[in-house]
Amino acid sequence: MQRSTGIDVVHHQDASGNWLPEWRPWAGESVSLMLTRPKAVQGQTLTLEKTHLLLRPGKRVIDASLTLNFNSSRGRQHTLELPKQAQLLSVIIDGTTQPIRQKQAQVTVPIKPGKQQIKLNWRQAQDLNYSYSSPVIKPGIASINNSINIQLGRDRWVLFTWGPKMGPAVLLWGVLAVIALLSIGLGKVTLTPLQHWQWFLLLLGLSQIPIFAGAIVVAWLMIFGIRKKQPFTSPGLFNFMQFVIGILTIIALSLLFFAIQQGLLGSPSKQITGNQSTAFNLNWYQDRSSEQLPIAQVISLPIFVYRLLMLAWSLWLAVALLNWLKWGWSCFASGGLWKKQLKEINTK
Repeated sequence: MQRSTGIDVVHHQDASGNWLPEWRPWAGESVSLMLTRPKAVQGQTLTLEKTHLLLRPGKRVIDASLTLNFNSSRGRQHTLELPKQAQLLSVIIDGTTQPIRQKQAQVTVPIKPGKQQIKLNWRQAQDLNYSYSSPVIKPGIASINNSINIQLGRDRWVLFTWGPKMGPAVLLWGVLAVIALLSIGLGKVTLTPLQHWQWFLLLLGLSQIPIFAGAIVVAWLMIFGIRKKQPFTSPGLFNFMQFVIGILTIIALSLLFFAIQQGLLGSPSKQITGNQSTAFNLNWYQDRSSEQLPIAQVISLPIFVYRLLMLAWSLWLAVALLNWLKWGWSCFASGGLWKKQLKEINTK
C-alpha cells in the first residue's frame, strides 16, 4: 500500500493505461512516500489437490507408487511419512527424477510456488497373506480427490473388499444368497428327485457360466419330470416331446462339460463391480481425507483353493449325473420311445 504527502501527482497513468504516478517538483518542493506491506490473511499456503496410490502386491514384496498434486502460494520444504520398512526407490518432480533420500520413514521434498506433481516409488518387504491392507501413509496435510488402485495377480481369488464407500463390491455372496433361495424353491418341486442341497450344489457350479445356459440345464431336468407325469396321447405331440428331450439332453450335457472346464481351467467369475473395478484391478475413491490417506483392504485366497473346490464339485457332479441319467432314461422310456402315426382307412 502506498500513500504520499507533499505536492500533487501530475499523472496517474502512463500511455498504456497502467497506474504509474508522476511528480514534477520545483526547487524547494518534496514528496514523501509511505509504503506499507499488507498483512497476510490467515489460511494455509499449501493444498494437496489429488493423490493416487498404486499398489502391486507380490508374494514377497510390494511395489508402490504415490502421486501427489500440490498447489502452493510460496516455496517451502514439505515432509511426508511413508509406511514403515519402505525402501524409497525414486522421487520424480514434474517428470524429472530428483536425488532425494528418505530419513527413516520420512521424505522431505521441495515445494515451489504454483502447481507441481510429485511421484514417489518405493518397495516394501511383505508377504501376501489372505488379508492385505494398503499401507499407512501420511502426506503431512489434509487432501482431496484420493484414489487407491490395488493390482492383484491372476493367482488370487478375491472374496471380500473394504475401504472408501466408492469402491469395488464382490457380488459373489449376493449370488450365493439368490442360489440358496432358488434351491429351496426348486427342492419343493416334485418333478425331479433332486433335494435342496443337490440343487444348491448344481447351481453353484453353473454360476460360472452364463445365466441362460444354467437355465437350460434346469429346464432339461424339469422336462424329464413333465414327460413322466404327463401322458401324451397324441402321437405327434408325444414324438415332438421325445425329440425336444433328445436335443435338450445333448445341449445340457455340453453345458455341464463347459461348466466343469471353466471351473478347472478358466478364471473364476468373481462378480466384482464398482468404480470401474475388475477381478484383478480394484479401485477406491474418497473425496476428502485427513492427514492420513484412506485405507483399503482385500481378503483373497490362492487360486488353487478355487481349483480344488471346482474339482470336488466336478467329482460330485459325475457321480450325481449317473443317477440323474438313469432317472431320466426311465422318464424318457415311459410309455415307449416313439409312436407311429395312425392313419384311418375308409372302406367302401
